[in-house]
Amino acid sequence: MQPFELIVIGLMIALNSVFAAYEIALASISLPRLESLQRENRSGARRALQMKRRMEASLAVVQLGITLVSATAAATGGAGAEAAIEPSLRDAGFSEATSQLLAIVLVVAPLTAVTIVAGELVPKVFALRNKERVSLALSPTMYWFSWSVWPAVWLLERAVEGIIRVAGGRRADDGPSDAAVRELREAATFARMSRLIGPREESIIVNASRLAATPLREVMLPASYIGMLPLELDLSQALEAARDAMHTRFPVTNRRGDPQGIVGYVNIKDIVSTIQQGAASAALDSLVRPLPRFRDDATTSDCLEQMIRERRHMALVHDAGEKVVGLVTLEDIVEELVGEIYDEFDRTPSHLTRLGRGWSAGGFVSLEQLREVVGVDLSALSDEPLATLSEWIEDRLGRPPRNGDEIREATFHLVVRKVRHTLVQDAFLVKLDAPEDVVAATEIS
Repeated sequence: MQPFELIVIGLMIALNSVFAAYEIALASISLPRLESLQRENRSGARRALQMKRRMEASLAVVQLGITLVSATAAATGGAGAEAAIEPSLRDAGFSEATSQLLAIVLVVAPLTAVTIVAGELVPKVFALRNKERVSLALSPTMYWFSWSVWPAVWLLERAVEGIIRVAGGRRADDGPSDAAVRELREAATFARMSRLIGPREESIIVNASRLAATPLREVMLPASYIGMLPLELDLSQALEAARDAMHTRFPVTNRRGDPQGIVGYVNIKDIVSTIQQGAASAALDSLVRPLPRFRDDATTSDCLEQMIRERRHMALVHDAGEKVVGLVTLEDIVEELVGEIYDEFDRTPSHLTRLGRGWSAGGFVSLEQLREVVGVDLSALSDEPLATLSEWIEDRLGRPPRNGDEIREATFHLVVRKVRHTLVQDAFLVKLDAPEDVVAATEIS
C-alpha cells in the first residue's frame, strides 16, 4: 500500500474520531450547563448551545461526516488492497477469487481494529470525561460544517422525524427547568450509588428540587387547625391557654377562634420573661409581633428564602381574596426537605389502659395490639396497610383528625379526645358487646 493511501486512511480515522467525540460530548452535556457557560461568555458556548437545541440536526451532521470519512477510508483501503496485496497473493498460488478475498481481509481487519480503537472508543471515552472542553472546542467548526452540507442535513432530519412520528414517538417537551431537575435527581442517585452521600442526603436533594414547584397550599396547616390566642387575654391567661399545646409561637386573633381576625403572633419566651418581671396582668397585645403574609399559590422555595432573610419562623397564607386559608412555619418547610421532625413534645402516646367500660388508647398503639387486647379488628375495616391507631383514624375520616371526632360502627364506638399536630394523642374506644356498652359510649361522647 502506497504512503499516500496510508496518509489518507490515517486522516480519515482522525476525522472519524473528531465526529465520534463530538457526538458523545454534545449528547452528554446538559442544556442548562451550556446556558450557564454562555452566560459566562465562554468561547464556543453560543455555537454549542445552538447545536444542542437542534439535536436531531446535529446528529445528522455527525452521522453524515462519519459516513463520508468511513466511505473514503474504505475505498482507499480497498484500492490499496487490490493494487498492492492481491498480485502478491496470486503469485503465491492463490486463485483470483481467493486472492481478492484475502487481500480485502488483510486490509479490512487491521483497518477495522484501528478505526474501532482510535476512531471510536478512545475519542468517545475522552469526550465523556471532557464533555465541556470537547463541545466548546468543536461546536464552531461543526456549526459551519452543518451549513456547508445543510441540504443533506435537512433531508436527514426530516426523514428521522417522519419515521419517529410514524412509529409513535414524539419530540421531547421538557423545558430547561424540567431537564435541570431531572439532571439533579440523576446526579443525586449516582452520588448515592457511588457512596458519596447516603439515602437521606439523596432524599434531601430530590425534595429540594421540588420546592420551586410546590405551592404553599400543599405545605400549610389549614386555617381550621390553627391554634390561636385571643387578643383580650392578659399574659398570665395567655400562658395558661398556651401551656397544653407546648408551642413556642402562637397566632393572636382579635376575634376568638376566628383565623380571619389574626393580627400577629406572640412568642412564649416574651410572655414568660414579662411575667417574671412582675407584669402578669399586662395586656397580650403589648407583645404581639407582625406576621408576614403569602399567597397560597406562592412557591415554597420563595417563601423559605424570604422567611430566612427576614428571620421569620411563621407566616400566614391567604388566597386571592385576602382570606386567611392557612399557616406555614419554617419547620413545615424544612420538613418538606428532610421529612418529619419530632421534638420531645411530639411523642405520640402508645398507652392502652382500661377506663370504665372502655379503653383509653394512644395514637401510636398498634392495630394488632388493639385486636389482641380489646378484641376490635380495625385493620379489617381498611384496605390500606395501616399500623397505628392514629393512621387508621385519619384514613377513616379522610382528613386530619380533630378533637371530638367520632367514629361509630356496629361493634365499637371511638371518640378522639386529644389531637396535636394532626396526630391523635388520646382516643376513647368502647367495644359494643352489650347494651350497657352503648350507654357508656353515649356518655363519653
